[in-house]
Amino acid sequence: MKLRELWRRVMAMELSELLRRYFINTLFDSTFVVLGVLAASAFVPDANPEIVIGTIFAACLAIGISTAVSVYEAEHIESEIEMQKIEQAMLTSMKDTEIERRTKSFAFAVAGINLLAPVFVAIIMGTPLILYEVGIIQDFLIAAALSSGFGIGIIFTVGYYLGTLGRKRPWLRAVRMSVIAILAFGALVLFERLL
Repeated sequence: MKLRELWRRVMAMELSELLRRYFINTLFDSTFVVLGVLAASAFVPDANPEIVIGTIFAACLAIGISTAVSVYEAEHIESEIEMQKIEQAMLTSMKDTEIERRTKSFAFAVAGINLLAPVFVAIIMGTPLILYEVGIIQDFLIAAALSSGFGIGIIFTVGYYLGTLGRKRPWLRAVRMSVIAILAFGALVLFERLL
């Protein structure tokens, strides 16, 4: 299948469904992982900025690859099961049909989205740390705090977006999810300090 054809099929899918079902979940998970990395390695005496940055990018890439592969395989199996059900109901093969092509395109799209979400988190949350490394931000603790703040901002945005989908007080959902993230992050920092 040509890349242009795959792109056309993916764009024909409902973007909000892809975001809602996959991107948001992986974004949320990735953000919490990075907050955990920051809590464990950035807010400690003698923090090593290179290790913190490397760990964040490595963890996000690993999450992206892991979720992309696992979701692709799961979607591929689900589409095969669905195709078998359709073939049994229609008493005909669905091979090389539009339905089969759409289900394969959907699996690729979902895998791509799951790969991009953690990369997005790493770029957003890693930016203040990189700015510290190049000398624009002078204090590593400030860079780590900004990075953590960006993570809470991602959680807030995700909460607001989910709230708009449910049409039920998006601000409340955004605040609730942010408070959970702040409490979890605070607990992780405290836990690290006590060890």
